[in-house]
Amino acid sequence: MKWCIFFCIIVFSVQLLFSQEAEDDVIVVDADKIEQKIDESVEQKKTITGEDIRKSGSKTVGEALKTLPDVAVSGATAGNANESVTMQGLGNGYVKIMIDGVSVSTDISGSTPIFQIPVENIERIEVIKGADSVLYGSDAMGGVINIITKRGKADSEKEDAQGTEKAKLKIGGGITEEVGFMPLILGWKNYAAGNLTVSGKHISNTLIGSFDFNPGKERMTEDALAGKIKYYENTKKILGFVRDTFAWNDAWGSVGAYGVYSGSHQISNYTKTGLDKGADMTYTAHRGEFGFTGKYIWNDKLYADGFLAGKLYFLDNVYHVKAGMHSSLSETHSNSFDAENDVRFHWKPNKINDITFGANIDLESMEGTSFEKRKYALEAALFAQDSISLFDAKLTLVPGGRLDFSPPLQKGSVLFMATPKIGVKYNPTEKTALRFSYGMGYKIPTLKEKHWIFKHSYAPGAGNFILYGNPNLVPEKSHSFNIGVEQNVKNLFKVSAGGYFNYILDLIDSVVTDASSSPQIREYRNVDKAMTYGGDILISSEMDRLTVKTGYAYTGAKFFDKDNGRWEDLALRVAHRVTAYASYRIPRIETTAALNVQWNSPQLLTAKSGYYTPDYFMVGFDVSKKFLDDKLEVYAGVDNMLNNLHFVKGTNGETQEKYYGLAEGFVVRVGGKYSFGH
Repeated sequence: MKWCIFFCIIVFSVQLLFSQEAEDDVIVVDADKIEQKIDESVEQKKTITGEDIRKSGSKTVGEALKTLPDVAVSGATAGNANESVTMQGLGNGYVKIMIDGVSVSTDISGSTPIFQIPVENIERIEVIKGADSVLYGSDAMGGVINIITKRGKADSEKEDAQGTEKAKLKIGGGITEEVGFMPLILGWKNYAAGNLTVSGKHISNTLIGSFDFNPGKERMTEDALAGKIKYYENTKKILGFVRDTFAWNDAWGSVGAYGVYSGSHQISNYTKTGLDKGADMTYTAHRGEFGFTGKYIWNDKLYADGFLAGKLYFLDNVYHVKAGMHSSLSETHSNSFDAENDVRFHWKPNKINDITFGANIDLESMEGTSFEKRKYALEAALFAQDSISLFDAKLTLVPGGRLDFSPPLQKGSVLFMATPKIGVKYNPTEKTALRFSYGMGYKIPTLKEKHWIFKHSYAPGAGNFILYGNPNLVPEKSHSFNIGVEQNVKNLFKVSAGGYFNYILDLIDSVVTDASSSPQIREYRNVDKAMTYGGDILISSEMDRLTVKTGYAYTGAKFFDKDNGRWEDLALRVAHRVTAYASYRIPRIETTAALNVQWNSPQLLTAKSGYYTPDYFMVGFDVSKKFLDDKLEVYAGVDNMLNNLHFVKGTNGETQEKYYGLAEGFVVRVGGKYSFGH
């Protein structure tokens, strides 16, 4: 029976489902998928707990990630469909995002729907900084974000006669309802979410979902030909997300299945300036994902896990210029399907070594109006690494290697390369940790980078562009270095600091090929040499009633311009980012008040253009109170409480409000969360 189950794991490539430990002895899944205490992690790591999420008022994973200084998040601010997560100066396609160890599907543009993933039922979010390309390829060169969900456990009781255990069936869950008001423009928005978990002795099933509706803000403008034209000054947005996860757990391991659907419909003004102010861009996207997950345990020294996942994505773009007799309508339609297969073995032959080895296969396909027939790509990889613990775990070494291989399915040549990794962690004292890592990366151009045509609605002026794929791209090669130090100061506060340097050959980046056209024309090109570098520091203190966290991150990014023989700044990177967070539980009334502050410095929008965005400054405040034995939580909050106050205008004079498509004035939120069961 057990060998049949293991055979099914190999056939279906099922993925790990982890049982969670108590909060005071947190067990995490590291980037190498080794179960261990969080303080034993070799990679530098930050954790956003469920309590952190609750106090910050975050409703989605995207909002929760914004509280970290070294994670730059964009997309939901302007409300457009192209979301982006940037770590260490590396954005979409370089940051691996997972739910319970399984990679989250991305859209054709490479972005991940972090603003559609609700925080309902999230235990914590682990953010691992730096390259881990050996285990996950170069799409993890910037870092790994692992979203750990809560799982119900059945209570057990002894039967009177036989003395065997009998599990009780448990049902639990919660609902959230929130309404937001924009008093200065008489606007409103609504957010609803919920989760339901059913668990027994062996089975558990968790269903989560959310619905986010913002009607946007319409305005009138005058056109010489068409007269008055109505357009969206602020984005109209409808987002939905549903995920169901089933698991069977036993002494031999676990098997399971999951399914995800997410959809978005967004309408925004395309140019925001000039004659085309009445030009609307409509995004309609649908995601579907399904997979089998599981784990088989031979003994306490050896187990295997894997997954098989299918990921679908559909995107419709409609560009509508409303200018009287000259009105025009253009549409693009794209879809993609990916099938990913991952299987890993974990072997701990002794107290010193902890070995991980496995294989990954990813079949990608894409079709759209921008090219004639469906495109295919196949990538396969073999990988292995060993975590070597020495001197009573004071010193840990992690050497590893990866072989990537991509055969030509339509045209082209065989691509392959071997890349190494080494990680070191040293604990001179119980309260001090020093870390260093080096990893080499090899990134094969994606189908999107080679073939897709994308109309980008990001900001006024040069912020809007048409991006063309380039079938002549060659793979990137990179070298990544990371250092870090963590210090616990007399259990009063913790300091975490780190630095990084990434050197990239043949960087795949978008290059302006026609700056005079409106919108601007860009194309993916290989940049001969590029580098990103920087560092961050986070200071945190958690007391009985007071929690304070403050951080700063610096990012530098440059490429070598062959034409003038010097290094130039890469565009679309946040050079300076500051975050601050404080929460206090007020005595007697037992009400929690929390303050969130974020500031991003201006970004260079296009290389060598001298065009900079305005800075971004946002302050929010939340208060919450629990009732009915903590089952009911009522809260209220104010977003943008300083009414779009910021310090630096964009090069063309844009304010924060206009550039990012924000509402006039502050937003007041009121809502409630009710939890039931266990």
